[in-house]
Amino acid sequence: MEGILRGEGLWQEAIADALRLVPRPIAADPRLLPRDMDDAPRGDRWDRSRFPPARAASTLLLVYPAADGSLTIPLTVRHAALRNHAGEVSLPGGAVDPADASAEAAALREAHEEVGVEPGLVRVLGTLDPVWIPVSNFELQPFVGAIARRPVLRPHVAEVASIVEMPLAHLLSEAALTEELIEGDGWRLQAGVYRYGGQRIWGATARILAMFTCAMQQVPSARSAPGADGGADR
Repeated sequence: MEGILRGEGLWQEAIADALRLVPRPIAADPRLLPRDMDDAPRGDRWDRSRFPPARAASTLLLVYPAADGSLTIPLTVRHAALRNHAGEVSLPGGAVDPADASAEAAALREAHEEVGVEPGLVRVLGTLDPVWIPVSNFELQPFVGAIARRPVLRPHVAEVASIVEMPLAHLLSEAALTEELIEGDGWRLQAGVYRYGGQRIWGATARILAMFTCAMQQVPSARSAPGADGGADR
């Protein structure tokens, strides 16, 4: 695994293998389920059978080597003035438009629009399980992609306040996921969160990162051998 985290060998193939091998549905860390302050899960108040059909959305969890070679995932910090999810940290993504050829195409388009990643540079390695977001009634399909070298990132200034690049080693560390009190306009809850770069990552984004963490536990140790062929040059 250490070699994979350093971007050595067949790291793209190792991640693709992990996504293929992880049992489905991918196990969810119970800390990620939001709870009211009396420690009761909030699931009953989001009975999906009472909702209309969810709208389709896609997101891209992109992995690439940073300047030092260590694998990194870019996250976006949304502008505080936005109507939806203002100030929150997320992966690039959004609704699947009628003009999109597929959910995968939508994820690549959104990554291009939000952080400037050219779709042709991305090798899609696989998927994680869909995540239903009750507050917006989107069903979000996460795709995992890879680029062989760090891309030039250009945040879409109307939507993205900044880009945070989280090392994969940090995400996979035992201390990465903690629990915090989260407060909003008239509500308070306890939920599992990731912290990095002064940002709090929770909700659907945290669930996607946790699924990826679970999948990475499937990485075959043989794939991490230093000096192996670097795989596809993307």
